[in-house]
Amino acid sequence: MLYRYRVPLLLLLALAAFGAAVSAAGSLLVSGLGIAGAAILAFILFRLKPAENSPPKPAPPQTVEEAQKEFDRLTDGQSRPQSAALNFDVTADPRALDHYFPIVKMLSEPEIEAFYRLVRQVAEHPNFDLRLFGADKTDLTSQLPNSVRHLVAGHLAEIYFFRQDLLMRFLHTPRHFQLYTTPEAFQQDGGVSGGCYNPKRKSIQLVLSRLFEGFNGAAPGVCPFLHEFGHMLDHFDAGSGSMGRGGGLYPGLRLSDRKWFNPRARELFIKGKRIELDRYLVRQTGDVSQPMPIGHPYVFQNDGEFAAGYLEMFFRNPHYFAGQNPDLFEAYHELFGYDPRGAWAEDFPHYVHANRSYYQSGQTPPKTGLTIPEH
Repeated sequence: MLYRYRVPLLLLLALAAFGAAVSAAGSLLVSGLGIAGAAILAFILFRLKPAENSPPKPAPPQTVEEAQKEFDRLTDGQSRPQSAALNFDVTADPRALDHYFPIVKMLSEPEIEAFYRLVRQVAEHPNFDLRLFGADKTDLTSQLPNSVRHLVAGHLAEIYFFRQDLLMRFLHTPRHFQLYTTPEAFQQDGGVSGGCYNPKRKSIQLVLSRLFEGFNGAAPGVCPFLHEFGHMLDHFDAGSGSMGRGGGLYPGLRLSDRKWFNPRARELFIKGKRIELDRYLVRQTGDVSQPMPIGHPYVFQNDGEFAAGYLEMFFRNPHYFAGQNPDLFEAYHELFGYDPRGAWAEDFPHYVHANRSYYQSGQTPPKTGLTIPEH
């Protein structure tokens, strides 16, 4: 980064050398003034000189059409946000984003105001490291539409609105979210499957258009970010405040989570997960007399996919979740501090129907890598 500021650095070095020479001659006062002047000049130049090759931040759009054109320009026409996001880019009215956050349906007006204050707090938090990359890994973060920043921040705020202590713990150190203008840009930077959590970078990587996937209907649907955030939480150690190895446990479930550890949630999670695993194993024998697992075989691959998939289902089909496995549902309720059924008159049906259809098809589910934590 410093190579971008060669001029102020050279000035600083030259003036510092001058000050040292004068000091050697015995004039400490002149030396001190010279060094101080160099520092001030360097600071001003550092602040005023733009980074080379850094695209200027565009002016805020004045119309929805202008807002869409900006998305088209950034993504080669591959991202088509809903009008709710475009309206926010024009008006900066947070209520324009209501469609993306089911939680607002269960909150009072003062609570909604508090929710959007939290969204803004997360969006402006110094450790909320959200970046946008284009082709050839070009950093386009300065051109990131305001709606995108608030949409990602809003997902975090929605999950932890009633557990802001855990949210602030999560943001205790920088948390990285990398978005990409196109699938090609995503692949060039090592992205996998259109979206992933990269444990080496300790970052979510996601194609920008996928943030808006699942929001074209009357109610929210699939949410790739929510799934990947489940992976990220699996790797977050609340006790140390750092990102580590995933083990299929959310913050608050680990014995090492210190004051954030919730023993009741852990007990319920272990019990509920065992129920899901037992039901899955029964299906592998061909016995269809027992209740179905809630999740698709995909989330039974390993503990990490279970954590990601069941987090998404808790926030998208809570009625079905609670009916099928009350213990596991209550574990999530304990962890996140609220029951999302209050935000959903009806579940998002796709996950329910797709998962049930698989188990009703007569197919034998593949082997599972799930493990059950010890008490």
